[in-house]
Amino acid sequence: MFKGHKNMTKKQRIDKWEKKIKQIVGNYKQLSAACDEANEAGCLDTDGKLQTAIWLSFDLMMVHIDQQEWLEWYIYDNDCGSKKMEAGYDSKLSKITTPRQLAKLIVEDESRNANQNEL
Repeated sequence: MFKGHKNMTKKQRIDKWEKKIKQIVGNYKQLSAACDEANEAGCLDTDGKLQTAIWLSFDLMMVHIDQQEWLEWYIYDNDCGSKKMEAGYDSKLSKITTPRQLAKLIVEDESRNANQNEL
């Protein structure tokens, strides 16, 4: 959730999430490529402490930003949308293939959680 999100329209929240998702996915791809290149050059052990620290830090950053872990699901399980996995609520599932689709799902999740907290 973003600072000041209560003053934002739903569209503004979706736009902000979409921008953040694109940035995080881009960072993930760059970091993954850099780690792969370092591993191929013999500079990074895939089971080593540095590799573990890099990815643990990245994962913790994602959970800090999105406590419902949609980002983690999108990047790792759904392979940044390329697996075209479905997600949603109340039997209304949709394929999540783009950052925009994920942003809409996250905003829906935020709204649902906010409503539950008010009960």
